[in-house]
Parts: sequence; C-alpha cells; structure tokens
Amino acid sequence: MSTLSLSAIFDAAEKAFVAGRLEEARSHLLRLEQLGQRHVAVHHLRGIVEYRLGNPQEAASQYEQAMRLAPNDPQLWNNHGNLLRGLGRMEEALQSYDRALALSPLMAHATLNRALTLADLGRLSEARAGFEAMVESNPLDPRGWSGLGALEKTAGNLAAAAAAYERALAVRPDDPVAANGRARVAMERAEPEMIARYERAISLSPNDGALILDEAEARCGAGQPEPLRRLTLAVRANPHWVEGQIALARLLWEWRGRDGFDHEIEAALAANPGDRQLWGGYVGLLGDCHLDAAAADAAARARAALGDEVEFTLAEAIHAGRAGELDRAEALFAALPEAMPGRTIHDSVHSLRRGDFDRARMLAERALEEERWNVPYWGIVELLWRKLDDPRAGWLSGQPGLVESFDMAWDEELAAADTLLEQIHRENVQCVGQSVRDGSQTRWNLFDRLEPELAPLRARLEELVRRYMAGLPPRDDTHPLLRHRDAPMRITANWSVRLTGGGRHVSHFHHKGLVSSAFYLRVPDTDPQTREGWLDLGTPPDDFLMTLEPIASVQPQPGRLALFPSYLMHGTRPFPAGERMTVAFDVARAEV
Repeated sequence: MSTLSLSAIFDAAEKAFVAGRLEEARSHLLRLEQLGQRHVAVHHLRGIVEYRLGNPQEAASQYEQAMRLAPNDPQLWNNHGNLLRGLGRMEEALQSYDRALALSPLMAHATLNRALTLADLGRLSEARAGFEAMVESNPLDPRGWSGLGALEKTAGNLAAAAAAYERALAVRPDDPVAANGRARVAMERAEPEMIARYERAISLSPNDGALILDEAEARCGAGQPEPLRRLTLAVRANPHWVEGQIALARLLWEWRGRDGFDHEIEAALAANPGDRQLWGGYVGLLGDCHLDAAAADAAARARAALGDEVEFTLAEAIHAGRAGELDRAEALFAALPEAMPGRTIHDSVHSLRRGDFDRARMLAERALEEERWNVPYWGIVELLWRKLDDPRAGWLSGQPGLVESFDMAWDEELAAADTLLEQIHRENVQCVGQSVRDGSQTRWNLFDRLEPELAPLRARLEELVRRYMAGLPPRDDTHPLLRHRDAPMRITANWSVRLTGGGRHVSHFHHKGLVSSAFYLRVPDTDPQTREGWLDLGTPPDDFLMTLEPIASVQPQPGRLALFPSYLMHGTRPFPAGERMTVAFDVARAEV
C-alpha cells in the first residue's frame, strides 16, 4: 500500500476521533497497525481513543509503545500524564508532566495539568505557584486564570477566585469554563447578579448538567418564580440523569412541598427498573428526607429488580434499623458477607439497638482499625465506651478543655448580624439531610456572603476558636482531635439556623470537621430548670434506642459560643414557643 494511502487512513482516524466516533477511529488505527505502521502518531492517537473508550490498560500499552519511539516528545508525555491522572495515579502523573516540562519548559498544557494534579492532591501552595507561573508567562491564556480561580475556590478564598475568573473573562468573554466558575462563586457569595451570571454560563454551555443544577439552587435561594423549570425539562428529557433526578426531588421536597416530590424518579424506575445508579440515589434521598421505612422498602424493590446485590441488602438493613424494624434488619445483616466493606460499623449500630453493647463495642473498634480517623466511627465508639464505663471514655471526651463555652457582650455588631440573618432566613428552608426539625437553615457558607455585617462576627468567632485551641490538653497523636492540637486551623463549613416553637436539632455529628460549634443570637424565653432548648453533648440519636446522659449541656444565651469535638453526638431539646437563631461552623486544618 502506498504512503499516500496510509496517510489517508490516518486522516480518516483523526476525523472520526474529532467527530467523537471513537469506535470508527479505533478501527482505522487497528488497520494501520495490521499494515505494520508502528508510527508514534498511530500509537499516541490509539492511546487517547482507548482511554476514552474505557480501556485504560490498552491505552497505557499504546502510550508506552509511542514513548519508546519518541522519548523526547513533550506532548506525548503530557498526554501520558493525563492518562495516569485519570487512573488516579497522581504521583506518576506528576512525573510525566515534569518530563514534558523538562523537554518544553513553556508548555502551557503540561503546566496547567501539573497544577491541577497538585490541587487534586491537596498541595495547594505548589498548585498555586504553578498557576501563577502560567498566567505570568502567558497572561492571555484564560485556562491559567480559570485554574487559579478553581484553586482559590477550593482553598476558600472566594474573593481571589472571583478576581481570577474575571481575568479569564477579560481575556476571553465567551470562555465557558470561566463563566461557569464565576457563576458558582457568585452563588456562594450571594451576589445580586448571580442569576444573570448563570444565564450567561448556560448560554455558553447549554447541556452542562452541573450548571443547570446550580441555576435551580440559585433561583430557589433567590426566591424566584418557577425556579425549577429548566431542571425539570432537563430531567424529563433525560430521565436517567441521576444527579438531576435527585436534585429535582430534593428541591421539590424543600421548596414546593412534599406531595409527589419523587414522581419523576418513580416514573423513570417504572420505565427502566434496572437503573442501578438511580435506585442507589433514590434510597439515599429517602433516607436524607428522614423516610427510613420508605428507604428500606425502596432498597428491597431495588434488590427485586437487580438481583440480591449486597449493596442494596446493606442499605435495606441500615434503613430498616433506623425505622425500628430490628428483626428485618437482623435477617438482612445475617445474609451479608462478613468481610463486606462498610458493613462493620452498621452492624455495630444494629447490635447497639439490640442492647448488645459488648458486641457493638467490639465491632466499632474493629471499624476504627480499618479507618482510624473516621469521625462518625469515633462518635459511636464514644457512646459505647461511656455506656460500658470503659475508662477510655474519659480520655476521648472527658478531658478538661474539650468542651468549652465563651460569652461575648451584646453590642451593635451582634445586633446588626442578628437583623441581617432574620432577613436571610426569609428565603431559606428546612434542608434535606440536615439535623434541623421545624426550622430553616442557610445554604452555602454563610461567611462567604458579601454583606458587611458578617465580617466582624467571623473575626470575633475566629479569635474564640484560637482561645479554644490554645486551651486544649497537650498534643496526643492517638487522639482524633488532640493530634491536631498545634496545627493551623480555620473555619470551614458555616451556616445559620432559625428554629421556632417545637423546633430542635436531632442528635448528630459533623463528619467533615474537627471542632464544631453553636453561637447564639436569639434564644427562647424558657425555664432553666426544664432545660428546654438546651444543647446536649454526647446524647445518642433517637433511632439508636439507647439511653445515655449527656456529658455536658449548654444553656443558650445571646452572645454565647459553645465549642466541642466534631465526633461528639449533639442535639438540642425542643422548646414550646419563641425563636432561636444561631450561627454554627466547623473548624478543620488550614490548607494553604
């Protein structure tokens, strides 16, 4: 066959690849290999095609053959890094990007990809340096600015993120990545123009599901009419879009009322009962909506549709137990493989509900051996150690300084924050998956908002966190909190809750924090003798069917801040009338 004919076959492969016809592209490339064409370009393109077709091992083989033929091709090394990154082999990916940059120091793709990989690894300072080098060497490339914006958003620096995305849009106003990122920052900061930014971003990426989800959240948060119209149309056009289905049902539950909130999901599953992912999302949603009996039944329906998959057997057991159907849960746990990942801690809770506390402790400690720093596991162990008078309970939760309260004098700054929060709560609801009952909770991070009343409050709370950390017992590398005793810390997730008469928090823990909190702005007028509305620390959830006195109770007072380890179960007692308004936050290690 002539060289011209071989070139035509490769051109056909490239055209098919660009058009997204991956199987056709692979067919052309296989023909070239059968004809003895072992050219670097053939192996390189085949590696990309195989990866996108979901064949990572073959993709890696093709890259290796290409690199043997062209060991000094920087683009090849960059794409090899992308393959490794996609496979989760981050450190190896960095090595490939470093090789590409050694061969071509100004290569923008490799600089960008290396910085993105460092960000994925949590090495934010190194990633920031990479993005800054990219924008310095090529300030007219919007990718560097957008990458920097994404990094600053991850680091919680939303003002810096907004500025970086604005630079990207100044370079290329129709850049979809920058428009998307800037819209998300606008929503999280509650900027007045957030809806307009989402409309612009969606005009550039009309089929981007994440944008459609965010726009629905933003419209709901802004109290706009028909906030779910676009999301509803997208779900109906693609009923097996799992994220869209779950988000639509959740928002209907929160904003529109609970009758028929899951209609679209039920219709999709009736049409295709074999949709495993949608079943999984549906079971989780029902649990988040506190409908555990319905969640258990949905898991049973999934098992009937899909076969006895252990994932749904475990889910049915978990939710049956939460709903109080202990015999049903018992039979389901007995049917599960003993060594099934994720089973141990749930079996521990089941034993706890049955009153077999020794077995529950044994299982919970085994779960901790598997995941030593899992916050929920420590919360369950804490309850069991105290229930069984295990001396380790004093070490875990009884040391002086682990639970502390601080009082601020009421002044104009606190009054201004209180007035602002009253206004904000008018557009908020009881959120799915949270501990609030009969109240509302703000969305996104409260302190990311632009209202000036919030900055002084944050600064005062941060100072009290520093005092709390300084007053903790000495560092202890075996303790889930004290091992971080001397680390730099910062406020991470933060929100406000408004409860009205009868409202409360059910007992729960904060799995993403190290230290958690409650700061009181408004409190109901109650009798201190009854402790109505008080915060109880170390109380089991109602569904644990376990009696245990709290290790501490905090009386709400305006200006009072309670701080405690995030693994401590905590909830509030209901109060008969009045209103309670709080700000709450988690504290975690600071990433720079």
